[in-house]
Formats: sequence, structure tokens, C-alpha cells
Amino acid sequence: MASTFAQSSSDPVAPKWAEDQDWIVTVSAREIASGGLTPDNDGRARAAMHLYGAVLFRGAFAPATVDAMYREYLTQFGTLDLAEMRNRAAKPAPTRFMEVGGSRYEVILPMTGSFGEPEVFANNLLIRFLAPLIGRDLHLNSFTAVISHPGAPPQRVHRDYPHLFFEPGVGPSLLVHAVNVVVPLIDVDMQTGPTGVWLGSHRAQDLAVDPQSITVCPLQRGDCIVLDYRTLHAGLPNRSGQARPIVYMVYARPWFFDYANHVNRSRIPVDMPLERYEALPASVRPIMARAPYYRMLARWDEADAPAPAVDEPVDDPASESKVGRNEVCPCGSGKKYKHCHGRVG
Repeated sequence: MASTFAQSSSDPVAPKWAEDQDWIVTVSAREIASGGLTPDNDGRARAAMHLYGAVLFRGAFAPATVDAMYREYLTQFGTLDLAEMRNRAAKPAPTRFMEVGGSRYEVILPMTGSFGEPEVFANNLLIRFLAPLIGRDLHLNSFTAVISHPGAPPQRVHRDYPHLFFEPGVGPSLLVHAVNVVVPLIDVDMQTGPTGVWLGSHRAQDLAVDPQSITVCPLQRGDCIVLDYRTLHAGLPNRSGQARPIVYMVYARPWFFDYANHVNRSRIPVDMPLERYEALPASVRPIMARAPYYRMLARWDEADAPAPAVDEPVDDPASESKVGRNEVCPCGSGKKYKHCHGRVG
């Protein structure tokens, strides 16, 4: 089917509709209800992951679930325009925002409201597919959204993480260690700019690709793309008049931590309140095993709170001129003032 996408001469890639349907699996309402794929669909999806490093599930999430996620996104971040996201990304760590391309920002999502529901991050159909792929003890590695604002140019071609080993042929030959699950919160056509994928690039050693070989599909609410963490991809330009939010849920083997995108940038990739974690069903908690650890490290209250006024008085015990020299120092040391903050010379 011919693409109606009008390419600019400045675009680094020439996207096309995906004519090869081998990587696309349509999920039925019965499969959603049962929480598992039929043997035929499961086999097709696993073959696609092996051959292409990607599979597009049509209708994997119930539309009501995605609509609730979109409302949650609007509640939390819907009032932030491009300028405000740019300002927040420029703040020192900790910050939820990071620029990931021209007019594109990744946001660490608080897993509250709809984002904290097991039907989202522990979706039965999804987890049953992923468990044999990366192990039944898989962990949620990160829970973020990437917002492409109107006018965003094409994103650079990239894989989400370098190969684990740089020796020729080693990294591409390994079993998958992490996957990125791409969940659009709105319908994404060619004007809005979907994610393009280089099918089979998970087996490539370098980043050299033919721009013409990118595979692109319009995405609808309920769809999701499962990407091997090594598969090359890029966001297309946003030529529409609306922001395009896409949720990214990364699942990994328990020994893998994303140092490139989070640890080395002092970013907490999973932000679930402890009370929400403790209320999760016991069957779901292993997936969220990193949540309590990250919550203890997080300083989101500091990140989200307004900066204190510069003229606030400083609590300096040495400024307490009314303290007698033989009285206890107000700093709490237990020493006399003359032997503590009132000491001369």
C-alpha cells in the first residue's frame, strides 16, 4: 500500500508503510479476555521477535485502559508546553524531564492513578509473552513517556542501549536481555509521527542502516510495539498540531540496569509510591521489585517543590546574639555556647 507521507528533502529517512505483515500480530477480544495469545499468534509473535527484533501487537490493550492512561497523562503533564518542558529539563538533578531530540522530551511518569494499575504494567497478555523471552523473574526497568511536540524533527537513528559486549559478533548473537514496550496514548498517523523500526537490526553490530529500509506503521490506541533493546528505531517528525505522548515500559532480566539512560544521569526510572506498591497483589510485586529501592533513592519532593525564596532567614546558631556564653548552644551539640558556635579565635 503506497504511503501518503510527504517527505521533506531534509528528512534523514524515507518512511514507508509496512508491506510485510510478518511482524504484525492482531490480538482478538477473546485473547485479551483470556490474558494470553492463541498458539498460532504466540508462535508468529515469537518468530517476529527472533527474526526482526520487533513485533507489533494490534489491539493488545483494551481501549478503556489506554483512554484512562491518557487522562492520567493530561492530569499530570497536559498543561506543560514545549517551553515549560525545556525549562524543567534544564534544571539540575533530580528532574523528571530529559531532552531526547529536537522538541522531544522523556518524562519519568509517577505510577499513580491509571499508571499504577496492574492491567497496564503487569498486563497478563504482555507478561505471558515476555516471560519466556527474558525470564519469568523479569523486572520493570523503567516507566516513562516520550512527548513529541508539534514541529519536532526526525529523531536520530538509535538503539535503546549499546550491545552488552563490543567484541565483533558477540552482542548481536546473545539472547534478548531487555525489551521496550511502546504504547501510544493517542492514535498516531504519519502526520503525528510514529516510531519507525529497522527490522532485523538487533543482529547488526553498528548503527549503519539504509534510510530507505525503515518500516513504519500508523498506530492506534490499544496497539503496542515490543522492541528488542538492541533494535534500531527512530521517531518520525511531528507535522501535526498536537503533542504525541507515547508510554515506554522497559522490562529486563533482573541483572540488567540501564546505566546509559538512567543511572549515569542520576535519574530514577521507576517512580511508584510505597503505599501503591504495598497494595499490589502478591503475584504482581516481583515485576515491581525495584520500586521500593528507587523510591528510597528518589527525591521527587525536592524536584517538584518550588525553589525557596532567596531572602529566607538562615538558621545559624552563631547569629543567636541573645544566647549566654555559659548556656547550652542552640545547635543541639550539648556543649556550652562559648565552647561551640560562640567560641572566639
